[in-house]
Amino acid sequence: MDKDKDNNNKPKIFIVSDKNYKYKNVFKEKLERYDFKIFDSFNQAYYSVYASPPQLIIITMNSISEKGRGGKGRGAHKKEIKMINDMQLDNMLSNIPILFMLPDDFDFNGIKDEKYFLKNYIKEPLNSYELRYKIESIIHASKSALDANPLTKLPGNSSIMESIKDKLDNDVNFSFAYIDIDNFKSYNDKYGFLRGDEVIMMTSRLIATTVYDISKTRCRGIEKYVFIGHIGGDDFVVMSHPGDIIDISNTVICNFDKIILSFYDNTDKQRGYIESYDRQKKMQKFPVMSLSIAVIEDVNKKISHYGQISEIVSGLKSIAKEKPGSNVIVDRRQSD
Repeated sequence: MDKDKDNNNKPKIFIVSDKNYKYKNVFKEKLERYDFKIFDSFNQAYYSVYASPPQLIIITMNSISEKGRGGKGRGAHKKEIKMINDMQLDNMLSNIPILFMLPDDFDFNGIKDEKYFLKNYIKEPLNSYELRYKIESIIHASKSALDANPLTKLPGNSSIMESIKDKLDNDVNFSFAYIDIDNFKSYNDKYGFLRGDEVIMMTSRLIATTVYDISKTRCRGIEKYVFIGHIGGDDFVVMSHPGDIIDISNTVICNFDKIILSFYDNTDKQRGYIESYDRQKKMQKFPVMSLSIAVIEDVNKKISHYGQISEIVSGLKSIAKEKPGSNVIVDRRQSD
């Protein structure tokens, strides 16, 4: 029971390898930190992926010369590649990375016309340290890619929570800002999602540039303090050195307010609002977009669990949105 619980916390790996693969023992000896399962055929692994998707699939590609002459090996090889192509067309499975173990005489010319590219591979002789390094780098990159916002490429919710927890666990005193674009929905409804995406991209670049410029100028430990995330839609998160968060917030607002009017047509720009339907399908006047920023200074002096942050910023954001224009609202409660 305890062993099963422990395995649930390990990254899951499917290994496709025939019984006679000469490096099979390396998997068993060197991958103890992973929950791995070995399959004799790709077909078996393919259907097991649906029941319990792994973080990585490892496929050993036997040498064509070992399978005999006359094109039999190449034909079997093409069949495997076709199954991999089919898997990549499946939206549920396409994000699972594949690592190939290639024989030293693997013929790349034989796959030059295939649609699937062997992005990740190791050539024999197999080095156990290279194998572990490659697996860890692939899983880390895949996790980051899946969590990243598809538009801005900024880290998403999982990475945000992980960064907060890591800072709290390591007693790093940092500050937190939640940035929300006011009246974005009405703009998106009137001007369309393409122009709405332009606003999101502009805001993400503005936030990132401001955070890194201020942090670098003041010689902060960027890796230790700085994090920028995109929760989704028009909501962003910034973590920084405690001494920077107010200046970052004010600078972002100042530049956002200067730039945002350029995203409006002349008529709306001149009158300072747009007309659009609200959630009750009634025509309303919506002001030009602005920013509401909720700030918690010295986070680890005020909270003990990352879940408390969302409770605090939710209340601060509500206060900010009650005021016209862009606003920074700072949590003024005393530290513990």
